[in-house]
Amino acid sequence: MSSRFEFVDTGIGYGHLQRVAAAGRFNRVQRAYRAYIAHGGGCATCAVDSTTCSTAGELWETYRAANSS
Repeated sequence: MSSRFEFVDTGIGYGHLQRVAAAGRFNRVQRAYRAYIAHGGGCATCAVDSTTCSTAGELWETYRAANSS
């Protein structure tokens, strides 16, 4: 993962460095999570038990892979 650090001026004190994710990675993670949430909102199986829905499982694994890379 490529990341960088930016100085955050808190307005008081010395401020601090904050890790900032690369824009491409952030967008990939957000798209994967939105797909998972959108599916769960409209899926009859997920409304009862999302652990039994194979599509939800695949979308969750895609999100986890995007978030851990």
